[in-house]
Amino acid sequence: MKADLKKAYWELHIAVFIFGFTAILGKLISADHFTLVWHRMWLASLGFFLIPQFYKTLKATPLKSIALLLGIGILVAIHWLTFYGSIKIGKSASLTLGCFGLTSTFTSFLEPIIYKRKLDTREMLFGLLALIGIGIIAYYSPSESEEGGNFTLAIIIGIFSTFVAALFATINSRLTNKIDTKVMAFTEFSGGFLFLTVLLLFAKPFIGQWTTVIPLENFNLWPTTSQPQFINSPYADIIWIAILALVCTNIAFVLNLNAMKKVTAFTANLAINLEPVYGIVLAAFILQEHAFLNLQFYIGTAIILSSVVLHAVMRKNG
Repeated sequence: MKADLKKAYWELHIAVFIFGFTAILGKLISADHFTLVWHRMWLASLGFFLIPQFYKTLKATPLKSIALLLGIGILVAIHWLTFYGSIKIGKSASLTLGCFGLTSTFTSFLEPIIYKRKLDTREMLFGLLALIGIGIIAYYSPSESEEGGNFTLAIIIGIFSTFVAALFATINSRLTNKIDTKVMAFTEFSGGFLFLTVLLLFAKPFIGQWTTVIPLENFNLWPTTSQPQFINSPYADIIWIAILALVCTNIAFVLNLNAMKKVTAFTANLAINLEPVYGIVLAAFILQEHAFLNLQFYIGTAIILSSVVLHAVMRKNG
């Protein structure tokens, strides 16, 4: 194997491993998920200005493309808000990551609808297999976790979050060849940040019963914690959010982008689909979540991830 290709494989898997760590940070951060996502989006946006020549590339991007990406950023914000909301509500990173394995399922249905291509029967069958997996997880999960999390609501929100992720990823897939990917990420994060800020300023009177999903009342501009984990400091949340934004978003993104220039699309997609696997393994070792997740959860997750891998192999072989 050539040295540059070997380096690309390492960069790709390190990036995916870091992406898998985002769910762990979501549970380690004691701040509510709205505060977490709001801070992540503005920090990650600013982080791109540390990349050489980025501003020059951004300035050369047409305003029409910028406007489109700002709109897609609303979907990114909704995905992150519901992703971390699912983790907070269920008090389980593993449960949300199990739902995230449905991304390929939703994509297999969204691509034909958005791009007006024929439905692939095999993709539908793999999607059905994944749905069986999530059905097993949902049916056999207790209504609450041992830590007091609401598993049922967390699964519903986690599935919705996965759908939104598949939606914006499907839309983005046609834009990556037309717009610089760093510009795409920056503009979408900025659009998401602006959307969340509008919610924060004007949506409080209209939230009503949705405060569990959109906890605007708990927003904290300077998030400190009285229950730090691993970092014994009241500023632990600020440190974790900075790591989430700059390491798990910016650095992982650059590594992934560098690898994509060398590896095949099949290799990249297969590796990215391992994100839930890495995340669940990390949750077991770091958060000890395996202690309260039942056998049916792992059976359901195995079925979902098997459908993901088989789907990727099917696409590779045509």
